Parts: sequence; C-alpha cells; structure tokens
Amino acid sequence: MNIFIVAGDVSGDMHAASLARTIKAIHPDTVVGALGGKELKKSADVFYHDLTKLSAFGFWQPVKQYFRLKGILAEIGKAWDENPPGKVILVDYYGFNLHVAREAKRRGIPVYYYVSPQVWASRPGRVDKLADCVKKMLVILPFEEEIYRKAGIDVLFVGHPLLDRIPERERAEKKDGNIRIGLFPGSRPNVFRRHAGLLERTADRIKQRLPGAEFVFFLTENVAGMYAGRHKTVVDGEYRERGGLDLAITTSGTVSLENALMEIPMVVYYRLSWFNYLVAKLIANVRFITMVNIILGRELVPELIQAMAVPEKIADEATALLNDKNRIAEAVEGFRKVKKLLGGPGAGVRAAAAIMEDRT
Repeated sequence: MNIFIVAGDVSGDMHAASLARTIKAIHPDTVVGALGGKELKKSADVFYHDLTKLSAFGFWQPVKQYFRLKGILAEIGKAWDENPPGKVILVDYYGFNLHVAREAKRRGIPVYYYVSPQVWASRPGRVDKLADCVKKMLVILPFEEEIYRKAGIDVLFVGHPLLDRIPERERAEKKDGNIRIGLFPGSRPNVFRRHAGLLERTADRIKQRLPGAEFVFFLTENVAGMYAGRHKTVVDGEYRERGGLDLAITTSGTVSLENALMEIPMVVYYRLSWFNYLVAKLIANVRFITMVNIILGRELVPELIQAMAVPEKIADEATALLNDKNRIAEAVEGFRKVKKLLGGPGAGVRAAAAIMEDRT
C-alpha cells in the first residue's frame, strides 16, 4: 500500500519518521511518500519538501509563507491525482495539514491524524473542522481523547511517543561539585534569535550569585550554526549530556516534556513577538503553556512569559529552585506522575496498528 505522511515542525518530523519506520517494519511492502523534515526524509521512499525550514508558525509567518505552502499543496494534489495513496497520515501542524486533509477527503482518501494539534489550547472550533475530514485521531495526551469523542470523532489514546525515545537519566558523577545548568533557546531560527541573548544575560546573573555554575547551550542542528556565544554547546547526543544537569532553563515546547521525563528540574520561559503575544492572549484557552503543568492542572514548573521573561526574573527563579531541595523533590515526584499518565511505551506501534489495520 502507498501512504502519505505530512509533518511540519522538528518534533513532529521526529514522531512522523518513527511512525513511518514502524509501519514499514510491520508492513514491509508499504511505500511512503512524505512532506516533513530531515528525519522523515530518511524514512520516506518519495520525499517532496522540507516543511521544517519554512518556519511557518505563529500568526504572521504562515501569511508570509502562504504562496509557498499553496504551491506545495498544489504539487501534492497533482501527484495524488496521478497516484493516490491508500491512506494519508497527518502529524500536528494544524494550519497546513487541515488543507491537506481536505484535499485528501475530496479525493476519497482516508485521513488519520497522529499527534493532535493543540485545539484545546486555543480556537476549540477547530475540532469541528477536523471532524469533517479526519477519519481517526490517534492522540498522545490522555485528556485529548474525551475532547474528540465528544465531537463525534473516532479517537484512540495511544500514549506519548517520547516514552520510547527518552532514555532513563544517567546521572553523571561530578567530581568538581559545580552546578550545571542547561540552556534551551528553542529549535526554530526565529525563536532562537529571540532567546539566545536572553539566556546569555540570564547566565551572567546566575554566575554572579553562583560563581561555580557552568552553562551548556543545547541546540538543534538547524540553529547550531547561529550560536556565537561563549558557553559550551551540545547538538548531538544531548540526552546523554542532559544527565549531568542540575537544572534546565527551557522553552515550553517538546523539550520541556523531554526534561520532565528525564526528571530534570526546570524553569520555563518564552517570548513571542508582541503581535503574536497579543493575539495569543485573546484566543488562549489554557492557564499554562508547559505540558507538565497542563497535564497536572497546576504550576509545578515555574513559567515566565513575555514581560516576565527577563534575565533578572529567570535568574531569581533558577537560583531559588536550586536552593530549595523540597521544591526539587516535589518537581521530580510530579514528573513521575506525568510519566505514568502518558501511558506506557509503544505509542508508535499502537498508532501504526490502528492506521494500517483499519478497514472500515
């Protein structure tokens, strides 16, 4: 069978690639066409475009990329007219993927959505749009199942794919006794540019209070060449490197959940352009932006957003957390609870089976 997979950001690309490999392992005769990033490109038989390089996120960037994305959609539609896939699998990336879903439905191709877009965070009306063109949702967060079921969508909670990817934390022995802090500026170039200097200044303030502190910038490959600071950087093998961290200062995306699963205490920060921030404030439907806090329904991990995300305040939260063993113990306990709520390993296998064995 021919299938087609679409992912648009770095984390979605990772999950999509893993799913593609799992499907091909179970069904070796499957031919995979794809739009995505470098990981999905490795797993696909036919790859069209790297969407992760477009940075079509927020509220303004997709507008700037409109004609580029429209052209890609037209190209895929033409390819499907000539050789339609048996199934289309979408991974997160709501704005573009909704159009892909509609194109597939128009051609009678069943659509499966793996890794739900965060419709519960803003604009819940999106659920109805998905209900109109998606055959089955494979969700990775426990509370999402009820949202889609209430909307009349066939849905299955498969567990979180990070549980298969994140290793048990190897707590590196530190002979020098110095505090090690990981700095995570984000995976997208525009986000990196907004955060890198902020983290440098935050490190300076923490260093004034904790002279022995050491700092490591954790960078994805697509932004590694943009960093010209003075701190150590890690790109490959970062999970192993994270084992020696006492604290992470991180953006609120997938990386924060990775750190939680590795039981690394953290402070979360995020800065948007003021335009995107004001729009987000108008439509936000959640109290928190960090997945750990959203799942638990309380602020276990401190969040510093927009005007609060300044070096002095981030340094205050970081040093206060490092100096409070009770808070660190509470954080680790909360992380373990979140891990249990995310289901057991094997999300990709369950998702692959639900998609490939569906004959209804």
